[in-house]
Amino acid sequence: MIILPDQVTEALNRLESAGFDAFVVGPCVREMIIGNSPQDFDIVTNAALNDILFAFREYRLSEEGISRGEILVTILGMVIQISPYRREVVGNRAMYAEDLETDLSRRGFTMNAIAYSPKTGLIDPYDGKSALTGEIKQVVAIGENVTVNVNIGGKPTAETVYDMSRSFTIQPSRLLEAIRYCAEDEYEIEEKTRECMRANASCFEYADADSLRTELQRIVMGKFAARALEKNADILKYVLPEIEPCIGLDQRSCHHNFDVWTHISKSVGFALPEPEIRFTMLFHDLGKPDCMYIDSKGQGHFKGHGERSRLLAEGIMRRLEFPKELMSEVSWLVYHHDVDIPEERKELKLLIRDLGASDLKKLLHCEIADSRAKLEDSEPEQTVKLRASLAALNEIMETGECYDISQLAITKQELIERRLVRSDEEADRLMNALFDVVLDKPSFNNRLMLLDMAETSKSKLEQLEEARRKALSEKAHKNRRNEPVFKKEKR
Repeated sequence: MIILPDQVTEALNRLESAGFDAFVVGPCVREMIIGNSPQDFDIVTNAALNDILFAFREYRLSEEGISRGEILVTILGMVIQISPYRREVVGNRAMYAEDLETDLSRRGFTMNAIAYSPKTGLIDPYDGKSALTGEIKQVVAIGENVTVNVNIGGKPTAETVYDMSRSFTIQPSRLLEAIRYCAEDEYEIEEKTRECMRANASCFEYADADSLRTELQRIVMGKFAARALEKNADILKYVLPEIEPCIGLDQRSCHHNFDVWTHISKSVGFALPEPEIRFTMLFHDLGKPDCMYIDSKGQGHFKGHGERSRLLAEGIMRRLEFPKELMSEVSWLVYHHDVDIPEERKELKLLIRDLGASDLKKLLHCEIADSRAKLEDSEPEQTVKLRASLAALNEIMETGECYDISQLAITKQELIERRLVRSDEEADRLMNALFDVVLDKPSFNNRLMLLDMAETSKSKLEQLEEARRKALSEKAHKNRRNEPVFKKEKR
């Protein structure tokens, strides 16, 4: 049973009392059929634009979308979109229709082509309700009967077929929209619709970049994103050809149970639902096929895949015209997604200093999602360690624990003014030694305590500084690696 809000009922009644037909239509009807409570309502009518404006002259109106045939009416705090019947909307231009069924036919999928009014009940010319109320909710494209010539027994014969192609050729972003329904809710794409999508995948070549990016973002942000990405790679590879080498690629690694694309899909599903995190996980391993080599024991390795993945990700983001800020965040996270996260608190604080607390926190969320998607085990040992590091990071930030030399309770200038040092160079050495002590013992970050240490233990602090330099040198030698070739632009 469909129950409309009072504001929507009032809008329908006003149009009908003025002598027009009026129906609630589109996604709001779909959501009410499956038992949800939509917040946005669209009404279509055989009234012209001027008739709509006159009928609602006593209400607050917005004509911002009038070139598209859309008028926004505010009734008791609810904004309702009211439009004349339309045959098509292209850019900011609308082509109008004479009847409701023509308006419904342009809506791409049968589940969106259902109209309702209390007077007539459901009007469902494409049987969209059955796609919603079956055992599995299905995405079914709207088609039309067309006559084609076929050769039967050597003779040309006219045959009528049900063709869904127009749904996708007139609006290519619907190829991703169909997948988006699977990502946001538990839909399956009906097989004939899927076949038609594959046959019309070339439509992506002339699709609007903004609409593709919007649909892709809704896919990766969906509750069921992992399943949608994994099951629909055969369509996604046409808009994201960079993923094709990843599909089915066995990683041949004891650290992974899944092929590269399955791992990527699962990592998106495990990721925090923030665009920069989800897109990072979508792109983070795209470089693996290009960097893979097999050692003498048959194990796969992917040295340098972070940099290669970053380059591929940036190509995708430029092509789909990502906002510059989002592109910068995702690029940095993709490049650093496999950086070693230390378990020791002192080393973690140094990493906070080097990368920044906010960026390191995002990086940890990425690495947790990555770790969870590697093995069948839902909480691998590595994930547990990463969660502990994230908890430590949050605690350090909440308590104001010192992780940067600038947070010391004394300054270099103070050491110079008290004549505890004779030069800037000596002051720097002493500050570094004090900082090293505070990293180990946060409670020592007290002005009087640090001054006392500086005055009475200067020689000891110099020894500590020397020990610190030696330890850093040994660590650098042990973990020698090339300097990063990519750094994030800090704002």
